Amino acid sequence: MGELLADHTTLRLGGPAHRLLTHTDPATGPDLARTVAGEDTAPFLLGGANNTLADDAGYPGTVIRMATRGATVRPLGDDLVEVVAQAGEPLSALAAFAVDQRLSGIEYLGGIPGTTGAAPVQNTGAYGQQISDTLTRVTAFDWHLERIVELRAADCGFGYRASVFKSQPGRWTILDITVCLTRSSSAAPVAYQHLADSLAVGLGARPPLGRGRPSCDHRSQAARSRPAGCRP
Repeated sequence: MGELLADHTTLRLGGPAHRLLTHTDPATGPDLARTVAGEDTAPFLLGGANNTLADDAGYPGTVIRMATRGATVRPLGDDLVEVVAQAGEPLSALAAFAVDQRLSGIEYLGGIPGTTGAAPVQNTGAYGQQISDTLTRVTAFDWHLERIVELRAADCGFGYRASVFKSQPGRWTILDITVCLTRSSSAAPVAYQHLADSLAVGLGARPPLGRGRPSCDHRSQAARSRPAGCRP
């Protein structure tokens, strides 16, 4: 019997996987894909496993746990910066990293559990920000084409809590994402009364960037416009 999925899910549910592989090195993505290509049962991708209801019977195929970590920064000019984040990086850690680098655009996503690679699937959002506002491209393994592809934001079919990754489950495995952020010492304008109350500011205020990182007890679902200058 394989390793228990209960040991890798936050709800501590799930029987044994036939095989569990942990993906930690971004450079080995193609090799990992070739390892499971052609199996009778499609691989199951596991990220942070927040609220994952794994079956007590386990999984008859290969489970790939996405555990790649890290983010890199590339200045674009005019106060715009590209950040490339690995799929296994927790979204909260990416938001904290951006705040530490004085980069605005995803600070209100800091209280959302889960991984960065999972964020485009649901088009994760909170307090007027959603990942599609700043996302410019996704690197993914396309299981249909059996190769790594790059999808621009326009290719991702983003909508309210929607994307092509959600509507076509199993086709792509997200390896990393790129977001375009803005150098700023201030957070985005506060658009929700509950957030304004928790930060003790008025609606429309722009609190210091470090204060605009809400806890996951105070989340909201909405979108705002893409920052000018970012080219998806």
